[in-house]
Amino acid sequence: MPETYIITPNLNGLRFLDAYFRSIIEQTYTDFRIVFIDNGSSDGSVDFIKKNFGDLINLKILLIENDENLGFAASNNQGIRTAMADPECRYIICLNNDTVVLPDFIENLIKEAEKNKNTGSVQAKMIWGQKNDLMDSAGLEYSKNGLGFNRGAYEPVENFDERARILGCCAGACLYRSEALQDIETDGEYFDEDFFAYYEDIDLALRLRNAGWESWYTPDAIVYHHKGGTSPFISDFTVYHSWRNYTWTFIKNMPTKLLLKYFPLFLFTEILQVLLNLKRRKFIIIRAKYDAYRNLGQIIRKRKKVKMVPESDLEEYLTMKWNVKVPKIDG
Repeated sequence: MPETYIITPNLNGLRFLDAYFRSIIEQTYTDFRIVFIDNGSSDGSVDFIKKNFGDLINLKILLIENDENLGFAASNNQGIRTAMADPECRYIICLNNDTVVLPDFIENLIKEAEKNKNTGSVQAKMIWGQKNDLMDSAGLEYSKNGLGFNRGAYEPVENFDERARILGCCAGACLYRSEALQDIETDGEYFDEDFFAYYEDIDLALRLRNAGWESWYTPDAIVYHHKGGTSPFISDFTVYHSWRNYTWTFIKNMPTKLLLKYFPLFLFTEILQVLLNLKRRKFIIIRAKYDAYRNLGQIIRKRKKVKMVPESDLEEYLTMKWNVKVPKIDG
């Protein structure tokens, strides 16, 4: 049985799959298996995999076919539970379907993890696929106002050539130690499935940090992430889930001392985001905040299950940030 499992959810990602699979198959490290979760794709993704990589199914690829979109959090959990059923599993890599990894990607993630047994997660060097001189993510940042960001997003790639201890990892391309995930698992979930999508990896990063696990960024594990970022259009789906989950993340994970200390900033940001979205005619923000507070009792119950060790060093990782400027690219 393999030591490492790669978890990838997919929803109509056909155009990315050939490059995704071929880059993984060419890895220098071979003791792995891909758990590929298709969430009811209608673009022929499953047929493409069976036709082009059918000889690897059940050997290197475990293909899970869902009838509907379970969301990023639940489908990743589905893959993680599949991996955890293997007693030999030591490492779990979450990897988006719209990525291409270099041949030593897995090898270098594991090398970093094995430097310290207290390393719960390792962040790869995620480069923006549409503009390869700019970063996509070198980990996660969490601001004192409750806003979450990708560390280094759209900054020059050469600025992130050094290994670093970070708050936590972007689940688009990172490694988790299985022992760390088991430590923060709650009610059979690793990612919080109530989040569905957005902020779920920040929530997980905060829980790992509060439980005493370290996170490291390694520039040696390189991945190109072909994501959007130039379109001025923001969907109602994004507004709803981002700003609902923003509220939940802060209330659920901030230690009491920090919650009280930074609550005025959090409340100001809550009001500001409502006003800005109403100005943009994104009226879905009202529903997002209504649902966030309507379900706050459930989030508080979850908060009581969040493991917070006395020596948690969360505060030293908190930043103060309001936004990220996204550059325009041609095409």
